[in-house]
Amino acid sequence: MCLPIKLENKHRCIENVSHANCPVCLEDIHTSRIPCHIPECGHLLHRTCFDELLHSGHYACPTCQISLLDMRTVWKYLDKEIEMTPMPPEYKDFKAEILCKDCHEESVVKFHVVGLKCVNCGSYNTCRIKGSPKPDFSGGDGESASGGSSGPSSEGPCPSS
Repeated sequence: MCLPIKLENKHRCIENVSHANCPVCLEDIHTSRIPCHIPECGHLLHRTCFDELLHSGHYACPTCQISLLDMRTVWKYLDKEIEMTPMPPEYKDFKAEILCKDCHEESVVKFHVVGLKCVNCGSYNTCRIKGSPKPDFSGGDGESASGGSSGPSSEGPCPSS
């Protein structure tokens, strides 16, 4: 597949990615006359399908769930929302185990209904794993990477967004 010269040495190469179907419309990308969009994750989708995803409020790659855009402004907004929205006392010390869909790290974070922020990269593109949030009786701040884990448990797989 031919790529624009400006993408030389600046895209993530995935073998035979152009021979797959668009994950949105399921049409063949290789033979399509519709221009493609190549997000940082390297998966291809039609430009029109990419625009439709964004217009409908979906900001993650439909193939791998990595954020399609630079979301730092949104994450800062969510930081402020969380700061202005205290949790009720009965949930104040609850922790949740999460998987970040952007950096693929697991961590334990303070539970909040607005969002669960990755301690590794700062993304809110996360999902809970290993069951429901629980109170933290350890007395620590609870925000630490768990490291060495083999991935999400079968108790709470990440739903597709």
